[in-house]
Amino acid sequence: MKFLVPIDFSPITRNALSHALQIQRAIGGTIELLHIISGENDRKSAEIRLSDVIASLEPEETKVVSSKVKVGDIFKDIATEAEQGDAQLLIMGTHGAKGLQKILGSYAIKVISSSKTPFIVTQSTGPRNRIERIVLPVDLSKESVQIVRFAADIAKKFKAEVHIVCKPQTDEWLSNKLRNNINASKLVLKQEGIVHEVVTLPGKQALHLEVQNYGDLHNADLYAITHFSESILPQFDKFSQEMITNNSGTHVLIVSAQQIGNVNAKYSFLTV
Repeated sequence: MKFLVPIDFSPITRNALSHALQIQRAIGGTIELLHIISGENDRKSAEIRLSDVIASLEPEETKVVSSKVKVGDIFKDIATEAEQGDAQLLIMGTHGAKGLQKILGSYAIKVISSSKTPFIVTQSTGPRNRIERIVLPVDLSKESVQIVRFAADIAKKFKAEVHIVCKPQTDEWLSNKLRNNINASKLVLKQEGIVHEVVTLPGKQALHLEVQNYGDLHNADLYAITHFSESILPQFDKFSQEMITNNSGTHVLIVSAQQIGNVNAKYSFLTV
């Protein structure tokens, strides 16, 4: 199993490495650090800095961490490197709502949308010792349930519970459609032996606010969402963007619905 961690040497991306190491300790595998440069003139200094990062780790950690410098564009080449390098999980730090024009905020959506590889997007908070509670929002779209298999894999490895959350529907047809999506999600979790429950949110605020309020109240360790949009402009992908830059700094497992149909067996990604 291989994790890919894009790194720009900021504390945020160093924190993403810490989170990757936490997962690696739990399930095994290797970690590759990826630094994207604009030209060959930057290669030597980048390689030195990557060597310094690895040297700063614990001796056992250095055995499972490697690095790579690549000339390219972060919006294209992170996803390309993950696919060509057979990474099964991308762990990527976000600078949140302000840093680098929301890079790995609104711009992160461009990376996520182009990738066949699942992401865990991290913020400034350090990795928790365990992942015990995963909050998974389900709505009327068929795409929203595509994350369930990936969430179940993580829940199984960490013996975590999953909270399926949804907004209420008053229309009978819509209610039935939502119920079908919830039942499909429950079936996957039941088959994997995952402890889970379904919670109906108040339905008085935007979905991202109610999901985050619920997560804060119940000490969520991870949100699990599918990114999908009918828009070609990433700034309109509000739900995904608001979730990966949530105010509590809770990490987010996210896959792209547009790419998920191309995800093959290797992306049952926590199979060791």
